[in-house]
Amino acid sequence: MPIDPQELDELVGEAVEVGRRAAAGGEPATYIPELARADPGWVAIAVNTLDGHECVAGDRGVDFTLQSVSKVFSLACQLRAGDDALWDQVQMEPSGDAFHSIVRLEEEQGRPRNPLINAGAIVVSSRLAGDDPGARIETFRDFLRDASGRGVSRFAMDEAVYLSECRTGFRNLALANYMKHFGVIEDPLQAADTYFRQCALTVNVAELARIGMFLANGGADPITRTRLLSELDNRMIVALMTTCGLYDEVGRFAVRVGIPAKSGVSGAVLGIIPGRMSIACYGPALGPLGNSLAGIAMLEVIVNRLRLSVFESR
Repeated sequence: MPIDPQELDELVGEAVEVGRRAAAGGEPATYIPELARADPGWVAIAVNTLDGHECVAGDRGVDFTLQSVSKVFSLACQLRAGDDALWDQVQMEPSGDAFHSIVRLEEEQGRPRNPLINAGAIVVSSRLAGDDPGARIETFRDFLRDASGRGVSRFAMDEAVYLSECRTGFRNLALANYMKHFGVIEDPLQAADTYFRQCALTVNVAELARIGMFLANGGADPITRTRLLSELDNRMIVALMTTCGLYDEVGRFAVRVGIPAKSGVSGAVLGIIPGRMSIACYGPALGPLGNSLAGIAMLEVIVNRLRLSVFESR
């Protein structure tokens, strides 16, 4: 059924208030020191429907780093480049472990369980076109610009966050070196550096909702009609978001909300309603499993009130 734009606007405003209350129970990530500087009270949401309605509420002017939400788009970028051989190095299965766990790599000869955990995303980043991390990030930025309909040109890198990750990202370096041992990647230092840069690119909620629209529309930008991914590759990414997007909270999220989504430790969450809309949320106060408390609460309000869960009987 069509969604009334006025009803959606009112609901988004209500969701922000619910998100603010939820945020009081968490705190920003501290293992990347620069992220700990975020105001835990920041909360924002943007919704872009495929028929062109956009609504934004809350702290809409706050920029934040993509962090792990970037994994969805780097994967899309690499699949658009025709890298089918990627799946020889990365699996498609949920891990059931923390996003930076090294346990499965030993059990499975360095082949990450999926591209949305850190190990898998490092493999994807290492395969982006370019001779060095700087060139690979330009390839990635160019994809993001295409996903925005060329309406967003910046996607600036937060140098302070990038340097903070470089100084503290020992687990990610360990993952890269472990995968080098098994021949999954070639240069662990460049692979990790590309990943750190990718995670440090900045957006606001309106920009994130815009670049997510192609995922809700079978791989094609609904505004420009530009095809970014084949329908099969797009379905693959949306399915992986459903099964792997919130790490070891993914089962609870499926029951509570029930849509494809991807979170990041900056407090970003991207939710996709196939055939309907893209929803971007931001709230740096995280719960115990590293996901935005406000983001999940806001998605729950929108999805459940409008009965948008992919598991809903319509």
